[in-house]
Amino acid sequence: MSNHFSAAKLQHPGDDARLDLTDLFVFAAPDNPDRTVLIMNSNPFTKGNGFHPDAVYRFNIDTDGDALADVAFSFTFSELKDGRQTGTAYCATGSDAQTP
Repeated sequence: MSNHFSAAKLQHPGDDARLDLTDLFVFAAPDNPDRTVLIMNSNPFTKGNGFHPDAVYRFNIDTDGDALADVAFSFTFSELKDGRQTGTAYCATGSDAQTP
């Protein structure tokens, strides 16, 4: 899990800026209020370094208020090559959403 730190002299998670997620925005889609938009910002100091290829970036979503994930979106990324990365998205629901 990565967290956003805003105090002086704090280190990035794992001492790797690619693991430092800075913000999470969640809002209803402007053109369809029945859909939700999720936006994750990563540390701007990773410019040119991409996402960490060994990390799993994940959104856990609780839809019924029991503090357990009912839906989980996970994202992984390839090694950075020639300034590009590919990403893979996974979606898990139900009990699968509670499995790492």
